[in-house]
Amino acid sequence: MGQAKQRGTQAERAAQAQAKIESTRPEKLVCNGCNADVTAINPVSTRGLRGIDAIWVGQCDCGQTTFAASGEPKAVEAFFFALSENTELTLGSQNKAGGQHETLVSGD
Repeated sequence: MGQAKQRGTQAERAAQAQAKIESTRPEKLVCNGCNADVTAINPVSTRGLRGIDAIWVGQCDCGQTTFAASGEPKAVEAFFFALSENTELTLGSQNKAGGQHETLVSGD
């Protein structure tokens, strides 16, 4: 029996993967534009992004899109670098609860 089958059916493995992603969901994001709380947060597929465990995106009422990513530090850094190409980007750092927000780099 293959390793995948030993971990359960395809439906069970999919449920396990979804639960793992949900466990990384931040309670809120802090908008990089106006510092407001962003609570409407959606997952983004990380398929093909080696080293990235999860990506979350939220749209603030001010119109700013805020991303959160978790995974290997170099992979997360590369993800945000790729986002910053050909666009203005403000990078911040925060803990999972959405507190202790700190602006790291501003494209302004």
